Amino acid sequence: MKLNISVERQEVFIKSTVWNSIIEVFNKEKNMDITKYLVSIQLRWNTILVKTTKPIIKSELFILDDKIKDLFWEKIKKIWINYDNYILKYI
Repeated sequence: MKLNISVERQEVFIKSTVWNSIIEVFNKEKNMDITKYLVSIQLRWNTILVKTTKPIIKSELFILDDKIKDLFWEKIKKIWINYDNYILKYI
């Protein structure tokens, strides 16, 4: 089902999907809730920036990057948002 949604709503959906994907992967792989360590998700051109409060969390995100991206793509394909040219960065 393809949805006709505005660019602003697409951005909100993308941000929330990345946020939720990170939380789900951490819960599954590390049995840890990292909600308190995530600060923000920002979209800048073709980059998604994930800001954290601790460097150790950032390094764990790098390790779990493929799983996070896979889950993100699973979710985003369901509403047909064309966002295939992105780079996920952890800061």
